[in-house]
Amino acid sequence: MSANITNRHLVLKALREELVGPSPHGKELDFSSGVRFESLKDSYGPWKQKENGEEALQRDPPTKRYGIGVLYPWQIVADDTPEDAGSAAIGLHSRDEKDGQSSDTPLTSQGAADIEKSLARDINFDDGLNDLDLSASNTYRPSSMGISFLAYLPPGSKVVVEASLGRYKPVEVQIDKYDSTWWLRVPISLVKEFDVEAICATQVAKLEERLQPEENCGPIDLRVELYARPNPHDDNPRQRLITVCLVNRTDPGIGRHDELCIFQASFEVKITSSDGENLVLPYPEAPISALEGEEKSLALLYRNYQTYGVGHGCAADWGEKDGAGNVGTVKAECLPVFETASTTPEIEDDAGNPIRVAMAVLAGLVPGKDGFDELERVVELYEAWISKKHSQISKLPPDLQLTAEEHLENCGRCAKRMRDGIDYLKANSLALRAFQLANRAILVQQLIRKEPRIASYDYKTNRWRFSDVYSEPDVGNLRPDQGQWRAFQIAFLLMALRSAVEENDVHRETVELIWFPTGGGKTEAYLGLAAFAMFMRRLKDPADMGVHVVTRYTLRLLTAQQFQRTSRLVCAMEYIRQQNPDLGERSFSIGIWVGGGNTPNSRKEAVDVLAKLSSGDRFTENKFVLGQCPWCGAQMGPIRQKMGRKWDTKIAGYSRREKTVIYRCPDSECRFSSELPVYVIDEDIYEVKPSIVIGTVDKFAMLAWRPEARALFGIGNDGSRQYSPPGLIIQDELHLISGPLGSMVGLYETVVEELCTDRRQGRIVRPKIVSSTATTRRYEEQIKALYGRTNVVLFPPPGIDADDSFFARYARDKTGKPQPGRIYVGVHGPGLGSLQTVQVRTFTALMQAPVAFPNPEEQDPWWTLLIFFNSLRELGTTLSLFQSDIPDYLKAVANRLGVTYGSMRKLWRIRELTGRLKSDEVPEAIADLEVACNNPNKLRPVDACLASNILEVGVDIDRLSLMAVVGQPKSTSQYIQVTGRVGRRWWERPGLVVTIYTASKPRDRSHFEKFRSYHERLYAHVEPASVTPFSPPALDRALHAVMVLYARQFGDESVVRRPYPFPGSLIEGLKAILLPRVDVIDPSETENFVRVFEKRASEWARWKRTVWEMKSPDDDFLLRFAGDFADSGSRLLSWPVPTSMRNVDAECQAEITRLYLLEEDEEVKGI
Repeated sequence: MSANITNRHLVLKALREELVGPSPHGKELDFSSGVRFESLKDSYGPWKQKENGEEALQRDPPTKRYGIGVLYPWQIVADDTPEDAGSAAIGLHSRDEKDGQSSDTPLTSQGAADIEKSLARDINFDDGLNDLDLSASNTYRPSSMGISFLAYLPPGSKVVVEASLGRYKPVEVQIDKYDSTWWLRVPISLVKEFDVEAICATQVAKLEERLQPEENCGPIDLRVELYARPNPHDDNPRQRLITVCLVNRTDPGIGRHDELCIFQASFEVKITSSDGENLVLPYPEAPISALEGEEKSLALLYRNYQTYGVGHGCAADWGEKDGAGNVGTVKAECLPVFETASTTPEIEDDAGNPIRVAMAVLAGLVPGKDGFDELERVVELYEAWISKKHSQISKLPPDLQLTAEEHLENCGRCAKRMRDGIDYLKANSLALRAFQLANRAILVQQLIRKEPRIASYDYKTNRWRFSDVYSEPDVGNLRPDQGQWRAFQIAFLLMALRSAVEENDVHRETVELIWFPTGGGKTEAYLGLAAFAMFMRRLKDPADMGVHVVTRYTLRLLTAQQFQRTSRLVCAMEYIRQQNPDLGERSFSIGIWVGGGNTPNSRKEAVDVLAKLSSGDRFTENKFVLGQCPWCGAQMGPIRQKMGRKWDTKIAGYSRREKTVIYRCPDSECRFSSELPVYVIDEDIYEVKPSIVIGTVDKFAMLAWRPEARALFGIGNDGSRQYSPPGLIIQDELHLISGPLGSMVGLYETVVEELCTDRRQGRIVRPKIVSSTATTRRYEEQIKALYGRTNVVLFPPPGIDADDSFFARYARDKTGKPQPGRIYVGVHGPGLGSLQTVQVRTFTALMQAPVAFPNPEEQDPWWTLLIFFNSLRELGTTLSLFQSDIPDYLKAVANRLGVTYGSMRKLWRIRELTGRLKSDEVPEAIADLEVACNNPNKLRPVDACLASNILEVGVDIDRLSLMAVVGQPKSTSQYIQVTGRVGRRWWERPGLVVTIYTASKPRDRSHFEKFRSYHERLYAHVEPASVTPFSPPALDRALHAVMVLYARQFGDESVVRRPYPFPGSLIEGLKAILLPRVDVIDPSETENFVRVFEKRASEWARWKRTVWEMKSPDDDFLLRFAGDFADSGSRLLSWPVPTSMRNVDAECQAEITRLYLLEEDEEVKGI
């Protein structure tokens, strides 16, 4: 890891040298007595000054070369038209042009083809941020930077400002017969001390120190200005709120601007007492006594991570905190850097022993061991930790002690539920057997091969051959990193397992909410619970058919990825079932239920797609999702290979059976070569009713259009229940279900829950709900709005410190020193003119730096630049930059650094990862990103990957360590999730994230100025989710859809056939279900809900429409697709019903007319 840490520092150094400077490289050159070169070739550098080792700029003037950390002369108006993104590159004298060497571009033909392919995709221009953008016109170039802080200034204390800056002076260099202007850096060292008594003498103090000519500032009028005022939260007159500014007040009219600017601007303020005591206090915030609930909880957890300064036109940083909670130094930084702590689920006891539990032991595979001792140990250690934290409460600030008590009470309740789970397993033999089987299934699933076995067709034998031989998982041959539950995973299982399978358990309707950092293993935790629940249902009644687990995601990328992962678990369960007759004769199976753009909705479509793929149609999208056998890894899908002189396409693993398409492993030795228990076609899923169904939340909007989907919930054709409904609902990435999407989901969820509720035999059994989230802000309100449930348990519950919840801790080495974390860098470049210029400079520096590393192994973490965009519009703009500006600037940097063409970074692979990709292109893009620099197949790794919010979840690629974020994302939770995609293996290759702020957006500037405060308390800054399912807009848009959904799912065959006559009793039944939900979520909306509901019911009854949806133009249809055009008659007598939970509005497209006025007052004839 040490090499990767060193190389990360070198990448960061290259970025600083590119954006801020200085960048002293090359041979020394004596400028003291004039410089003359005989030829242009002789002048090629780089060069640095012999006298002091400082930088010499050969080509660009300093204001062109640098745009960050520059203080311009006083009141220079910013250019109305910013320079082109690559203009700084164009200004360089290219060696290629001057001496006839190769002028090859760094952009290869393959890279250009990648870009052209992405540019050809449609862009939805309505996906951007509606963020206020302050135009740069009529604004001034920055001429000052400052920081504000709070200090205690007793007599004898010192306030000292120090800075190391630079300016540039021109020098004429003769090259051959021509004169050229070069620029030499002149260092400026600044030390200014302010009189403490003068600062405290008046209510508001303003002090100023000017740099004198002997301080090397040349013609520049540079001043240090200090403003002080009392602390409004304290009466002590020696406590002062201080703002220190570095200001360039040079008159711009006295000379060339390049000579009048300050470069590499930053400074620090040191405030100490006469005996060395630190005197900078935490920045004033609202008193703890004024906080409530969640805010007080955050104040407790982050009490040791306080803010000590706020930047103005720069970012604030500060030194180490002492025992009294003060610091001695605050800093103004133009390129802030902060390293966040790494969180680890790999926890240890006090003796340094890992806290893990072996799955094989819990599965009953180790003779003489049942695993209960290991389970008891986890709970005992947790209880001891709780007791230890209780003893620390008295040392906390009094205002936080009650909050700490509440936190630890929650921890205690979780510990009790864990013990109850152990007792339940001991007392219930059926539950113990299901638990053992679930552990065995998860263990086998971990051992299943993840990498594909590449297939090729042998035309001589008419058989498939594979790159590796077939093998089955061997539970007796485990690596040390396999078959182990992390403490938090097994603790969650113990806590939730009883309520997941016992209908009368007191926690049955409690929502279990997992909150754990990315990569911690939460998916494995709830897959373990799902396996336990499915085994338990099968053991209780092997004949109880139907879906038992429904897992929902918000993005199709994650849905497809998790489908493949969960398919491995289902195959492991089916493998176990085949060996255990008490599990019944029906296979465990899985279905993916998503939109028609991703999988075939009908058998006919599936057969058509298969036929086209078989014919070698390369334009047909592969909608069959699975690319390899989930049991043995054998490659599946269309495989194109040479047969003689022509290309031939063979289909591996997809087979037509009567009117549908099934999966079977193409390897005849595989256990699943006859058929895989995997279904992707909607019609097959309704017929088979798989054990677990994975889908997107959007698909549930189709319940209003697909009455046959009732089969998933155990409802028969007559509207009555035939089988048990799904008993476990798993909702991943809950934080994404907010805003308009969350409101729609919450409204539909009332009926979805009813579909999953068993009301047979006079009882009411609702499903168990488990969810995961990246944010805990107001999670109770979000859960209540989505699911109508008031009991929710966050796991693991927080303790009294953000860095330790027992189950997750900040990673430290044996000495207690923090382990390497993810480094964040803030780039805010108002002096560079445009966001595009900042991107060109930043991306070029980041991509060129790894070329200098000695071998592919060291290059690999930093080779692929992952770039996140808030909108496709911005992504499209950057694609264009990769066509010309970035290649041009790569050449310019190579010229400047004296790098040969062979050592210049080439752009071979430019990939896109957005929602614009087809379903079969997403796995290809992921596979490309997994290609390492040292791959044995000599494949080209991706150079840059441009991604949108699809990156937020599910892109788990361990090799990636380098990311750029263009513009502050819409929410902090998104920022956390997106940047969590790099540096996942922090113990081996920790990440580097460069956030590029848009200079014209005030929100971006605010995040930049509070860079350290924000990143040090990232989770505390997460915005609460807003979900309002019964708000007027939500009711107007979808209440009628929910009414239709209920009628078509619970109605008998006559209702399914047609909407007439109005099913009054059904609709009244729905009203009785919805009203209590409104009262729980938002009682103030009850009156409006009743009004809208009765209005919709009246419309349905009065319109007397005879068919549900239009089949022919003469139909009296009730439903039409939301967003589709409808004539005035249809609009008045039909409802627009969504097919998605997202906003779908009718669209119109503007076109530029070709019908112009030929001359003033003269119209075009014939119009």
